[in-house]
Amino acid sequence: MGRVIVITGTSSGIGAELKKRFTAAGDTVIGLCRRPGEGDIRCDVSDEAQVKAAFDEIAARHGRIDMLINNAGLGLSGATELLPADDVRRVMDVYFYGTYRCCRAALPHMERGGKIVNISSACALFALPFRSVYCAAKAAVDMLSFGLRMELERHGIAVVTVCPGDIRTDFTANRIKIADGGGRYGDAPRRAAEKIDAREHKRMDCARAAGRIYRICDRKKGAMYIVGAKYKVLWLCKRLLPTGLFVKATGRLFGG
Repeated sequence: MGRVIVITGTSSGIGAELKKRFTAAGDTVIGLCRRPGEGDIRCDVSDEAQVKAAFDEIAARHGRIDMLINNAGLGLSGATELLPADDVRRVMDVYFYGTYRCCRAALPHMERGGKIVNISSACALFALPFRSVYCAAKAAVDMLSFGLRMELERHGIAVVTVCPGDIRTDFTANRIKIADGGGRYGDAPRRAAEKIDAREHKRMDCARAAGRIYRICDRKKGAMYIVGAKYKVLWLCKRLLPTGLFVKATGRLFGG
């Protein structure tokens, strides 16, 4: 008997790939996204009412939820001082509050053996200049995941966070970019964004990365997984080097 799996952000990228793989394996997959496809439910995870309505519908239709994968997201870059407050709130609302809302809505329908997988980012592990809000939002997802894991472990519900590095999807093109640096920053925000965007061809292939994430979602129950060899190396460097030295080096590499 296939599992009932809810995935947020299935309209493209990793979410769409995960939906294909779980469906092919015989699971019932319900996607929550703003541009729903077949079998999806229209839902903006930043909207409390829409999240509640979506999970009420899933519970009424299927009676249970075996796995929740929180994957919806958006990017934001620019000098932190100059970012529009509405954009900052939007990013936090989608990542932190959206993940929280979906976990809270799914858990009443999840029994022992259930699993929550929160797709975080390597940016949760080491900050980047001019992407501080995105990094902070992803770090908040990690901390939420670890806390939930401790609370739910005795009840037989696993909580896993996955931290992939850069993946070749539409995410970069759709990122909100505030390129204006003003007098203090000059053109550093623009140059930093261009430097990261220029590596698009070097990013992990979406299908390949999704395969790795799929295997983690499907079988693994550890607290955290990093996807991408170089990000595992960076994580090791961060743990070994003094924080000030690591932050300074990262700033020089990615600061524009």
